[in-house]
Amino acid sequence: MYVKTDLEWANPFCQRCYKTPSFLLSHVSRFIVSAAILLLTANSPAFAQQEKSASPSPHSQGQLDDRVKDVETRLSSAEQKAATAAMEKDYITRVQKQYESYYKEVFSTQTHILWTIGITVTLLSVTLSVVFFVAGRFGFNIFDRRIDMALRDATAQLRIEFTELLVKETQALREANAVQLKALEEGLTKRINAQEQDLRARSDFQFRFAQGLTLGADKRPVDARGLFRSALKTYKEGRDRGLIPKGTGTLAARNLFRQFKKADNANFAENAKKELADEFYNDLEDELALAAVGLDWLGPLLKERGTAKSPTATEAKAAEVQIEPPPGTAPDNGK
Repeated sequence: MYVKTDLEWANPFCQRCYKTPSFLLSHVSRFIVSAAILLLTANSPAFAQQEKSASPSPHSQGQLDDRVKDVETRLSSAEQKAATAAMEKDYITRVQKQYESYYKEVFSTQTHILWTIGITVTLLSVTLSVVFFVAGRFGFNIFDRRIDMALRDATAQLRIEFTELLVKETQALREANAVQLKALEEGLTKRINAQEQDLRARSDFQFRFAQGLTLGADKRPVDARGLFRSALKTYKEGRDRGLIPKGTGTLAARNLFRQFKKADNANFAENAKKELADEFYNDLEDELALAAVGLDWLGPLLKERGTAKSPTATEAKAAEVQIEPPPGTAPDNGK
């Protein structure tokens, strides 16, 4: 057999080469061809002729025997190598086929596994994509519906609350407006009534004052005195509101007491004194005092009554000025 050298064992390339079946087959066939050539050469006639023509010598005969033994040894070795090579070839062929079938099966299995994995991954990815798409679409639809429902509920609730609040605010505004309107109406009614009463009082005062002057001019002093008293009463009722000026009330009081003298010149002082004794004149001290400025005889009666107040210098000076009668009446300057 062929024995590899240390250099060949050390060389990885040679190790790989000896492991391949083609390399081993080439060496076996080369060895068989060399053995066959050697046998043909030994059995050829030319070679036998040369051996016969030469005179054999004992030394050459020994060499020939040694050569024959060497050839036989080589031949047996070649036959053994050929048998071993055939066995190795068969073994290598079987191993190669087994390896080829194994690698084919492994490759086929790996291909099938990879193909199965690829198909599985593809199907799984498609399935997951479809599932995610459907789930996302369904989830978004549910989410949108929930948002829509929440918005609708919130809108309806806001509408209800706004309607209720609007109704409450409107009702409160109506009630407030009604209260204000009622207050305004009541206030306006009061003002209208007050103004109407004031206007009626002024009108009554002017009418009675004018009638008193008319009756006084017609020489009916008793009737004129009653009208002046009524006019003075109207003045007294509206004095707190400033309805009739104080000067006009003073003028009415003066004309009232002037009629006593016209009615009874002999007893006018006694009659005037009885008139002053009435409680009606308790709140008219100022007007009576001012009226006495134009009537000389009225002052002593007021002092005798004990309720007269002396008018101030300003009031006396104002009383000396002719007090104009109400519009539409003629002044009465008689003492």
